[in-house]
Amino acid sequence: MIWKLRRGQFRPTLMSLIRKNTNDSVREVTSTALKLVCDSKETSEESIKILCKLHGVGPATASLILSIFDSDVPFMSDEAMDATIGLPRLYTIQQFSKYQKALKLKSIQLGEDWNPQFLEKALFSAAVLAR
Repeated sequence: MIWKLRRGQFRPTLMSLIRKNTNDSVREVTSTALKLVCDSKETSEESIKILCKLHGVGPATASLILSIFDSDVPFMSDEAMDATIGLPRLYTIQQFSKYQKALKLKSIQLGEDWNPQFLEKALFSAAVLAR
């Protein structure tokens, strides 16, 4: 969570929400979501819904967690979302699905060296460098 807060927009209440989660609930919810995303590439949305059951975890944070385990799941960074699907920025599961599909399509067009996660990092980096 600290990494996400340093990379994105700072949200001061987020850490207090995250701390409300018990170790057992984090283990249970995370293992369920990761098992689902690892078993089938088509279940990113369902895995995000599961992770969102944790206090302080919305679709953006859930996408970050899943992106660690699956390169087809891009983190919902503001910069990459703006470049991919534009404004308004909505942190919903529906918006994640639209965003993921757009990055997946673009990564296929760019060739086998690209995946949605790598493309997100490239878009984020380009936006930061352009500031």
